[in-house]
Amino acid sequence: MVTTLVVALLTALASLVHIPVGDSDFRVTLGMVVMMAGYLILKKTKIIRLAFFSGLFVGLLRIAVAAIRGTTLTPLLAGSLLLEFFFYIGYGVLYRYTVELNKSIYKIPLVFSLVICDFGGNAIEYLLRFLYAAEVWKDTSLVTILIAAFVRSIVIILCVFLYRRFIEPRIPLKEEVSP
Repeated sequence: MVTTLVVALLTALASLVHIPVGDSDFRVTLGMVVMMAGYLILKKTKIIRLAFFSGLFVGLLRIAVAAIRGTTLTPLLAGSLLLEFFFYIGYGVLYRYTVELNKSIYKIPLVFSLVICDFGGNAIEYLLRFLYAAEVWKDTSLVTILIAAFVRSIVIILCVFLYRRFIEPRIPLKEEVSP
């Protein structure tokens, strides 16, 4: 559980780094990259639990940052900031079913599974924002969301690869103590 909370906290901090995509209000954050890279590297937590806490921490941190900046926190703004929670939950649930519970002999390559999860999570958040009547993303196209999902998935795979290639071999293994 400690690993889950640490990765979720790092995810929330990384979500503050964002890159706008196109001319819309849509932005790509590094939060999902940190969450999935941490999950794939550590494998010490359950994905849905990690997604739940990551989404919760991201939403709460964004509300705290808005308050620190002096933004007037209305229920509408807080609700809008908390909607990203559903992106993380959607991503986690989709990952659980498309990757972990996939019993097919012909597995989908991980990068495409991550694109499906990312696009699906963003589609859930997009739908909820539409139903919430939030004006955010009013000019965001699904193609923009798909491109962002692809780029973010490539970055996740690259981070995991670099970790396993360059960092993991340098970590000393714990010596087994014989009784």
